Amino acid sequence: MRERMSIGARWDGGGQNARLRQAFDAGLIDFVEANYPVGSGPDCDPSMGIPVYVHSPANSVASPTGLNRHICEQVKAAATRFDSPWIGEHLCATGPEAQSRLGYIVNPILDPRLADVAVENARALQRYYGRPLALELGPQYQTVGEMPSEMHFLGDVARRADCHIVLDIAHYTASNRNLRRSEDYGLDALEPERIVELHLAGLRTGKDRRYWHDAHERLPDEGMVAMAKSLAQSLPNLRAITFEHEGKAPEADFFAFLTRLREELS
Repeated sequence: MRERMSIGARWDGGGQNARLRQAFDAGLIDFVEANYPVGSGPDCDPSMGIPVYVHSPANSVASPTGLNRHICEQVKAAATRFDSPWIGEHLCATGPEAQSRLGYIVNPILDPRLADVAVENARALQRYYGRPLALELGPQYQTVGEMPSEMHFLGDVARRADCHIVLDIAHYTASNRNLRRSEDYGLDALEPERIVELHLAGLRTGKDRRYWHDAHERLPDEGMVAMAKSLAQSLPNLRAITFEHEGKAPEADFFAFLTRLREELS
């Protein structure tokens, strides 16, 4: 029988510490997931006596620009401190930090040569970190390149670099809606045994009502919840689900959704 699924919540700063600690003490979460690098000071420590999974959206893993050593050092130090079971990294052409220049995570051009670059960068990160890497995609808004989709790009890189995968259901759902694809498009491009973690968050459309974006101030819709439950039953190596809900969003929604997730996955 599969062990109980670990459920976590994203940590975005010290303003969330009280409710995260309360959720942990109530048995609603087993860990927090923190994006590194974080700032300095008393409000920038996610530990609180709770296990921490380390994540980083800041390295341009799928870019020939290469990896940022300063970021890598901070991520490695955090993962070592908290003994993170894996390190999440975005499989992106640019990350959100200043050195990545665009201010938001942008998925790679779907070119086999850039997939080769991503494989080498992912292998280098795993060697340096000394623990497994779990690759995640951001939302997709258009496709440029020879490969069929970003999901095929991810599947190819994860297989050749021997990495885990974080499947962000909000990002995945937004991508399929943005590109007018079926709701389960591209899952068959991933080796299911590589998916170790799911992310869950809400969605919203932009002002043009055309494109979808992840929205951490909102709850996942019923379709995304159903997908998470189905994947939790079918993925052989899935070990964690992380609920991403920003600290300014209603606290009652946070606790109610975690309670539901715990009950329905038990």
